[in-house]
Amino acid sequence: MEEKETPLRSIREGLGISQEALARRTSLTTGTYRRAENGLPVKYSTAQEILHAINGILKEHDKPEVSLEDIGLTLM
Repeated sequence: MEEKETPLRSIREGLGISQEALARRTSLTTGTYRRAENGLPVKYSTAQEILHAINGILKEHDKPEVSLEDIGLTLM
């Protein structure tokens, strides 16, 4: 699958964290996380889990939290 530039990818890369490391912060597989980041539709619960992980990392870096709209996931 071709990797797309998405808001979530930009945020993750800006934090210097890999897809695998971010997936480990959730209960998702790396493949599920990767598909979400590439713009494929995800369940709302999956989006919430990714958002929670991203905001946890942002908090660790003393950066402001983001919203679901900010990470640009496509919901089912």
